[in-house]
Amino acid sequence: MDRASTGTYDPSCFRLFEGPIPAAPDSKIVVRTLLMSLDPTNLNWLKLDPQLQAIPFGVGDPMFGVSIGVVIESRAPSHAVGDVVTGMWGWRRFDVVDPLFVRPAKSATEMSFEQQLAIFSHVGRAAAGGMTLIGEVKPTDAVLVSGAAGATGSLAAQIAKAQGCRVVGIAGGPDKCEFLLEELKLDGAIDYKKEDLREAIHRHFPDGIDLFFDNVGGEGIDAVLTNMAVGCRIVVCGAMSQYNISEKSNLYGVKNLPMLIFRSARLQGFVADFGPRNQIVDELLDDLAQRGQLVARTHVIDGFEKIPDALTLLLNGKNQGKLVAQVSFD
Repeated sequence: MDRASTGTYDPSCFRLFEGPIPAAPDSKIVVRTLLMSLDPTNLNWLKLDPQLQAIPFGVGDPMFGVSIGVVIESRAPSHAVGDVVTGMWGWRRFDVVDPLFVRPAKSATEMSFEQQLAIFSHVGRAAAGGMTLIGEVKPTDAVLVSGAAGATGSLAAQIAKAQGCRVVGIAGGPDKCEFLLEELKLDGAIDYKKEDLREAIHRHFPDGIDLFFDNVGGEGIDAVLTNMAVGCRIVVCGAMSQYNISEKSNLYGVKNLPMLIFRSARLQGFVADFGPRNQIVDELLDDLAQRGQLVARTHVIDGFEKIPDALTLLLNGKNQGKLVAQVSFD
């Protein structure tokens, strides 16, 4: 990072720095990065607001994210040279990693590394844990998912479908809505760019929403608050509509929160780390993937130097699936 990103995102806050390949300290490993996940949360971390950062860092430090890489040096008994691992480390071609923060990746012959970052990562955990552990989804639920064509939303919608729910997704544009209906087999799609959200939601949910999985924030929550069934659960996974606003005074102010009282409803945010329950979430993802019940599109950017500009795709909605960067090849 060359400087903090304040206001709207500017790719020039990054700089590319060349340095030597690090050596592994005692009990650590050195990983050569193959693929890196590019996520909306990176845009929040760039603001250098301690309240928005999962890992403290500042100007001059590398960005962090979830990656897949191969071990090239090990001074840890748990790992050998050649092991392929996934976890969180710096946006570097080579990085020193604590083995406590990585786990084995599946072989590329079993599932491509791109698909693994799209399903078996923080993305999949957010979708599966948010839908089941936080949202407590039930087969009888009428479910609405915003950002439903995105990396997390598409998985969340499919997980709800796999539970037997009726699921409607919100997306922007006819192509993304077609993807929801034709590929994800959802029960309905709302194009927020063409339709009045409140009216469209009421049309799809005349008896109210039981569970809303939100990735977007803003006016969408207000529209849902006026269309809830009694006991509705609102699960807040993201707020993409608010991530690239230049002034805090321009952030959307939710107006219909009193409806939570009148509908005995619940609104809850979360992060994609469920501690000892991560295993439950991972087993659900693995089971659904093996059954062929999860479709995950990926959008691969080739080249480390293209990452700063590629992040803008997350803001303008032009990424076609989970955004990842190919850094090197195995």
